[in-house]
Amino acid sequence: MDIKPEEARKLCSEAEFDLFTESVAPHLLTFTVDGLKKRAAQAQKLHELWASRIVSEKDRGWGKTGSARVRAATGYITARKKAELFEEVWKRYDARLRAVLQDPNSPLRETIKHRKSTGKLNKNPLLDD
Repeated sequence: MDIKPEEARKLCSEAEFDLFTESVAPHLLTFTVDGLKKRAAQAQKLHELWASRIVSEKDRGWGKTGSARVRAATGYITARKKAELFEEVWKRYDARLRAVLQDPNSPLRETIKHRKSTGKLNKNPLLDD
């Protein structure tokens, strides 16, 4: 699932949105092991919180009619989206943490050269003549 920043902004509080924006590529590549562990734990905690709220929000809608049922359904949908959002964020931090732990001496983002001067990826250097 790929959640857009505009949708995440509507769903999240300020602190939750900061955690989301830091999990995107330019910011994610600058964290140390301790920073990644801390943020992965926060994302995991938020995922577990909202995943447990899904069941209670779904049960809240049973037997309701009218606007009460709409509010319960909205709460269920919001809880489900936030659980999915923080699961994705948790996976991003965890994947980056595993990559950093595999090669702890790898440089941070600022020192890595990703592209040639032409701006294109150098996929097969044997074809360059």
